Amino acid sequence: MRSLVHPLVEERDRPRVDATAATRGDLHVVLVAHDVHDGGGMERACAELIRRAPSDISFTVVSRTLGDDLRERVSWRRVPTPNRPFLLKYTVFFLLASLRLLRTRGLRHSVGAIVPNRVDVAAVHFCHAGYVARTRRLAPPGATPLRALNTAVTRIVSKLAERWCYRPGRVRALAAVSAGVAQELEAHFPNIPIVVTPNGVDVVRFPSVEDGRHSSAQTAGKPLIALFVGGDWDRKGLGPAIEGLAEARRLSDRRLELWVVGRGDERRFRRLAEHNGVSRNVRFFGFRGGVEQFYDAADVLVLPTLYEADPLVVHEAAAAGLAIVVTRVNGVEELVGDDEAGFIVDRNAHAIGAALARLAVDEPLRLRQAAVARAKARAMSWERSTFGVVNLYRRLDEQSPAGNGRR
Repeated sequence: MRSLVHPLVEERDRPRVDATAATRGDLHVVLVAHDVHDGGGMERACAELIRRAPSDISFTVVSRTLGDDLRERVSWRRVPTPNRPFLLKYTVFFLLASLRLLRTRGLRHSVGAIVPNRVDVAAVHFCHAGYVARTRRLAPPGATPLRALNTAVTRIVSKLAERWCYRPGRVRALAAVSAGVAQELEAHFPNIPIVVTPNGVDVVRFPSVEDGRHSSAQTAGKPLIALFVGGDWDRKGLGPAIEGLAEARRLSDRRLELWVVGRGDERRFRRLAEHNGVSRNVRFFGFRGGVEQFYDAADVLVLPTLYEADPLVVHEAAAAGLAIVVTRVNGVEELVGDDEAGFIVDRNAHAIGAALARLAVDEPLRLRQAAVARAKARAMSWERSTFGVVNLYRRLDEQSPAGNGRR
């Protein structure tokens, strides 16, 4: 695989390096993203990059939204768009953000194929070409006809945008958030250098498993709580999770509950829970800005997702000391390992239910997996993630004509 720097998955055991040590002077970066805040995976990755970048790097942000705490740190070029439908929001941003870039100078960093302009690096948090190749679908199974149609059209447009943006002359490097995404990019966009810059997690945000909060003494007589976090419920597998919960209840005498945090078609999935006889065991909490309290109360993360690039929710659950039940998608094998921090399962009720039932009855196993998950999460810091992106910035700046990308 062609790359400008070594993938960070090979650098995770190195001592921490001061990212300012190799500076050649102030560097100005134009970060183009739909949203920059703490409310989602790629949104948080952008926010943490701004917070943790060395002081010699300054940012102009071209985005729809920007977290309140970031506004004094950057120059913001707001791009007003409608919130829905997504296709209209995407199209309006694609056009308006391109106009903002015409008047903005600096090293350009886009988050995805979201502007037609030339950029220096595109961070890929979801490869639509890779999704279609891996799943052989334009929309996830189980979606309503209208939602499936909307998703399919959006996927087609996104694939066309990737084909335009991820080619020589339009982007100098692609930054994949996992080794799996890097392989997808290599297959579909073979003429662009690729570097792996994985997401991180802030372990300090989450309670410690060492305080005994999940000990057998504290959980005696309580239900096992499986946590599902996220939107796009059809792709992320809320349906299989509910069916898996029903299967686990048949296999285990311990009471189990599924807590759902995020936005989705609650009415449809409540009906599915009723159909499977677990309506009293599934609780919907809606979208929440801070999910730490749910990680604190839960025992297991369940994410039977169809496709991911590098799911931040898995990193966060591991940092909170939860055992992980997840399908085999990009970015999870390094953390979960061979049943070390949880189970990698097939996307069906029997496999998910068997994993949940085993964790429900085998408390020592669950606690061992939870401890391993947190230990592994410690190595997946935002500092590591930021160092990789900053290192890429410096390499690109060094290869640019004198003064390009600077104030």
